[in-house]
Amino acid sequence: MIAIDGPAGSGKSTTARLSAEKLGFSYLDTGAMYRAVALLSLRDRIPADDPDSLSRTVSRHSILALDGTILLDTEDVSGLIRSAQVGERASIVSRHSSVRRALVPLQREAAASGHHGVVAEGRDMGTVVFPDAALKVFVTADLACRALRRKLDLDAETRRAGEQPVSLGRVVSSLMRRDRRDRTRTDSPLRRAPDSHLIDTTLLSVEQQVTAVVELYEATLLTRKDRSHVRVQ
Repeated sequence: MIAIDGPAGSGKSTTARLSAEKLGFSYLDTGAMYRAVALLSLRDRIPADDPDSLSRTVSRHSILALDGTILLDTEDVSGLIRSAQVGERASIVSRHSSVRRALVPLQREAAASGHHGVVAEGRDMGTVVFPDAALKVFVTADLACRALRRKLDLDAETRRAGEQPVSLGRVVSSLMRRDRRDRTRTDSPLRRAPDSHLIDTTLLSVEQQVTAVVELYEATLLTRKDRSHVRVQ
């Protein structure tokens, strides 16, 4: 198990997905699960600040986000959850303790169904959901870099949807709001686990990011193997 955490736009999703491919692991996108909840709230007209109704809604549906496919019950919502509106709402609904508690068992269940191993990415993988992960990584990047990456993603999404592109200034403001919400929420705030490895992706290519994660994991395996040969006197 590899747990990767970090703020929006840091590159953790791409890094996690490609690292999983490189290692032959499954890729668990827990952020997509919160986006699925946000999509449900929009469809059912549930206010984002109504945690009880949101958590009850989660209990009535199945949500799976493995290997790039996001299933809401049997519906593939992989594309629908990537809109700016859903992303903004996901950051709000994820603040609620009851929603987070409802999703954690689903996240662990999804990880247990992964083949060979799992790379899980999100905001609290190493601190809350998978505290015993073999490797914990915290991915970060400066705000300007994260905003440019996020804008490129949003531009592609708006083109597919035939919508107007979002300005860079609006993307920066959105990221700042999300960072503030993620870091200050009472339940499972975004923070680096004490035993995690920090990777700053600001000046790294995607290939370099993936190589860093894979090498860290291989080093972790070697360390564990060495420890297993230590005889207790």
